[in-house]
Amino acid sequence: MHDTSHPQAGTAAEYKGPRLRTSVARTAEALQNDYLHSTQHNKQARARAVLAQLRKYSAVRLEQHPVALEEVLLLLEPALSEQEMGKGAAPSASELAAFQALTMLGIHLQSASTEAHIKGQSFARACGRFYAHSQSQSTKPRFDAMLVSSDEASRLIHIRSLVTLLRGENLGFDYGAFAQDLRVLGSKNATQKAHTQRQGVLLKWARDFALGSYASSQTEPTS
Repeated sequence: MHDTSHPQAGTAAEYKGPRLRTSVARTAEALQNDYLHSTQHNKQARARAVLAQLRKYSAVRLEQHPVALEEVLLLLEPALSEQEMGKGAAPSASELAAFQALTMLGIHLQSASTEAHIKGQSFARACGRFYAHSQSQSTKPRFDAMLVSSDEASRLIHIRSLVTLLRGENLGFDYGAFAQDLRVLGSKNATQKAHTQRQGVLLKWARDFALGSYASSQTEPTS
């Protein structure tokens, strides 16, 4: 699935801090540009194949499919920092977040004609925008169920459902920021600080949903 060309040495290799947000954002941007805008057939075909594989990986458990993690890590450009890479038998929080974000991108870009990765637009705000214009009564309950999910598997099921809805309305969001939030939410750290950080992400998502809904409703034309 991955591109066999090697990344160029330079500032990315010298930077030692966290790279998750940048890695996912740049990878998402490159994939969607090749898929939506490339005039080179081979680049477009490769992007289409990569996105199709990412969609398949969205349904697997990494513990049972180590190749899926390998493929996603090889896809990232720039790569995660050494500190973000896992050291043991389980994926690190950053590895898992990158995997989850990019598999959602695969779903988001399926048969798409508009961009899924929109820099600066939060996931929750995009959901709020969808809710403001949607006739469906299930959007807010789905979002709320995602916020109060007690386990990661349930949360991801709701996120996948919401991403599918956003795709139908050509609404995108920032996949780099999304991955960063998923990392916090997926942390297995049991400290009070980690709990506070997880609750902070959920609070931010709740606020952004409301702001997205409010802002969109204010722009509706009046009769």
